[in-house]
Amino acid sequence: MTANRLTLVFFVDALGWEVARKLDCFRDIAPYSYRQRTVLGYSCAAQPTILTGLMPDEHGHWGMFYRTERSDMRALRSLRFLPKTISTHRRFRGPLLKYHRKRTGFTGYYSLYRIPFHLFGKFDLIEKRDIYAPGAFASGAKSIFDHLADGGVPYRVWTWKDELNEGFAEFEAAIRNDRELRFALHYTPYIDAFLHGHIGDDKAVAGAVALIEKKIVRVVELARETRGDVNVVIFSDHGMAETTAEHDVMSVVTALGLGQGSDYHVFYDSTMARFWFESPRARDAITDALKKLDYGTVLSDDDLRREGVLFDDRRFGELIFLMNPTKLIVPSYMGGSAPRGMHGFSPEHKDSYAMLASSFAVDPEPTHIRDSFRVMMQAAGLPSEAGTPGTRDDPDDLGGATSGGNQEAAA
Repeated sequence: MTANRLTLVFFVDALGWEVARKLDCFRDIAPYSYRQRTVLGYSCAAQPTILTGLMPDEHGHWGMFYRTERSDMRALRSLRFLPKTISTHRRFRGPLLKYHRKRTGFTGYYSLYRIPFHLFGKFDLIEKRDIYAPGAFASGAKSIFDHLADGGVPYRVWTWKDELNEGFAEFEAAIRNDRELRFALHYTPYIDAFLHGHIGDDKAVAGAVALIEKKIVRVVELARETRGDVNVVIFSDHGMAETTAEHDVMSVVTALGLGQGSDYHVFYDSTMARFWFESPRARDAITDALKKLDYGTVLSDDDLRREGVLFDDRRFGELIFLMNPTKLIVPSYMGGSAPRGMHGFSPEHKDSYAMLASSFAVDPEPTHIRDSFRVMMQAAGLPSEAGTPGTRDDPDDLGGATSGGNQEAAA
């Protein structure tokens, strides 16, 4: 690592390849661009994969909530008798979340959404520790922040906990005042939140992306003026697809007449329904019913293994029903209505692909979001093999590299 080099990393949640390519983002500061395949699931799976370079079955995070008989969330069960008009209202859930964070000391990202309170006796939170800090993973997986700390690299990080404008202002101040700083990462969920409500509105989307691009360019230009030797890496974790239909999977399962909690357990995400079974009868009935639906797919163990999300203890689900791209489960435990845009579909769908842009050519080209870890490690002058899986084979179909990462820069 060059002694005075500063590495600037910008993590723009949900800025997918399709949107970034259409708007030709960041070309002046990061001319090398690459399309990256994401993981199956949501940001709670994708972000740990980016930060560790490992797949979910290696770092241990996939769904936000997992099935267990010993939940640290179980105190919330006491609220199960509240009427739905109160218990599901955001004005109740918002303050409750803040109180719950303070009471438990959980530092990771989570939300209560519209999850029925009685489920918290059987489901627990996977991200109890802040994944943007060292020592976050119970599996023992090391993130970029563990390696920076171990390597003695002075670094700063801004996350979802930081307000957009204040975070960028602090970033600029750090560049001006902290001459020891060698690595800085800024994560923003702004584009993700915006696209959930505005995907498909090209003018509005262009304006939102331009806002973030302007802030990033300002930081990079300031760094180059004051520090000279600067590496720039910009990436996302997934894209966003425009919603075209919603389906009531919950009613399909309820109509079978089985007992939820006695015959089966289920967690309804926005694009997946995850099931656990107490009897073969329940397994067969639910599996047969789901296989008859033409708007989703029951994933096989081979599917899950290939995507790096097959867990031996099945804590994230014994059966996974995945909705077809652009189709949502409504209602779900995430909400009672469909947002305009959603992610969490098949990684092969065009709107699922993430992006990476850099100020330098990356070799080999980063074709999967877990390669973002390698790019960060190399940019920071750390040994990139530190986070490489030792025994797990790559999935057979991780998707091809974008032709012309270097060619685009040379054009």
